[in-house]
Amino acid sequence: MIAVLAVACSPGEAADSTVTTGTATSLATTTPGGGPSTTVAVTTTTSALTTTTSSPATTTTGLLPGTWADGALITTDFGALGWWEGSDWLDAETQGALPVVGGEDYQTIVLDELGRTTAGPQTTVCEPLDLIGVELADASLLGSFPGPYGVAISAPWVLQPHLFEVAVDDGTYAGFASDLLAERGLDLAGPVVKQVIRADLEGDGVNEVIVVAEEVAPGFLLEVGDYSIVFLRKVVQGEVQTAILEETVVLDEDDQFGGAHLVGAVADLNGDAKMEVVTNSAFFEGFGVTVWEYVDDDQGPVLRLQTGCGS
Repeated sequence: MIAVLAVACSPGEAADSTVTTGTATSLATTTPGGGPSTTVAVTTTTSALTTTTSSPATTTTGLLPGTWADGALITTDFGALGWWEGSDWLDAETQGALPVVGGEDYQTIVLDELGRTTAGPQTTVCEPLDLIGVELADASLLGSFPGPYGVAISAPWVLQPHLFEVAVDDGTYAGFASDLLAERGLDLAGPVVKQVIRADLEGDGVNEVIVVAEEVAPGFLLEVGDYSIVFLRKVVQGEVQTAILEETVVLDEDDQFGGAHLVGAVADLNGDAKMEVVTNSAFFEGFGVTVWEYVDDDQGPVLRLQTGCGS
């Protein structure tokens, strides 16, 4: 999917002129360790931009006391996603065994809400799929269907070491969403913006903006004209780059597969003081969680881990 924007930056991406040209590159990504893979379309829009930056936030070096897993297991209450083993992301289902014995502590995060709980040993969850996972002592800390829904991680480091804030759209991002939907064949003047999140994922003082535009039928029984799209924008060397994380656009009655998408959390899930993006996907009788890592400004966000439960 390729999105070419004909607008300049928005708050958090300061600009001093309109866009003049656009180019796009489709990035095929793979997941180390046999995990899931995806292709993300990153669009670079050229303009004369003045990027607003701030001093990179300092990372708190202290670690939280507690009993933590041998590997920083990332999990939901309906299935484990995986963990970072020092040089690679490991997918839970592929590995088959989790780095836990039971009794470990877990930090939980949903958007900017932090909590803490414990969990038991490896077990099967999500009947009848019987996914591998753990039973959390307080799964309500993760949120509820259809989201926003976060993750639990058995790790002692600070989960949000840099800027994270929820913003309100003034119409700017609705315009960007309208352009993206038009590229996908849906002409809509005023799409509904559900989320605008501004975050400094890399701690470099340059903010990314993550936007969710969505309108779907009740019960996720999709109808023609329904849409749900999650996209990330960042100014890189004076150019606006746009990447699509999740998308559902229903154009006809024979193409009604898809779901509603949200951002569930933004957090450091591998201990490198950079934050990953957790997205939710709600379907008819199903729900999924995906972890995206912003690798660098050339590759953009890359799908690393995911799990889901449903019929």
